[in-house]
Amino acid sequence: MALPHRALLEESPCPFKLCWPPHPPQLSQKLTLTDLARQDARFTQARHLRIRDVLADVVQDSADLQGAHLNLRCGRSEWRGTPGRLDGEGTSSGPSPFHGWSESTLIYGLGLDLGETDVRATTSARLLAEVSEWPAGLVYTFRRSAEGVPHVSRRLNLSNFIDRLECDFLACLAAADLSVVRAHRLVAGGRMDVLRASPWWV
Repeated sequence: MALPHRALLEESPCPFKLCWPPHPPQLSQKLTLTDLARQDARFTQARHLRIRDVLADVVQDSADLQGAHLNLRCGRSEWRGTPGRLDGEGTSSGPSPFHGWSESTLIYGLGLDLGETDVRATTSARLLAEVSEWPAGLVYTFRRSAEGVPHVSRRLNLSNFIDRLECDFLACLAAADLSVVRAHRLVAGGRMDVLRASPWWV
């Protein structure tokens, strides 16, 4: 993950502007950053996310969770999120940017350590049962690397029929190869609800 450029850190603050059309886009709304933060509380820390140089990934993550195209602007900088853009491991736009990330890198890169995040440890059976009821959400599977560190192997978007089908069959896959499975979604007030099963086969 790239470190923030010095110019970015020294840049004077500017107001964020947001365009929010749902998917498929039939209308659009201009929201303030405060409005967006009510739907995704991570954006209360937008400036911290920008300093981390992860705002693009968070905007895309939020677009998938909200089912809305997001176009966030600040001065000459712009970050866009399109629902489903990374589905199918990002085959339409290259490899998924999350592939190979460690769990701590994923948490940092998606701002899941900021704001009110409820991480619930659970079993694989309960995780699968619960996410099957979610209308939207993202599931990440982790396999151990040669160094023994779990890294992202799959990103599944529950708004995508094929990804949801694969999630339904996770229990039938080579479970011994999966060390961790995480799932997250947005709930009331823009809070992040996170499920984590590790070891996966329990």
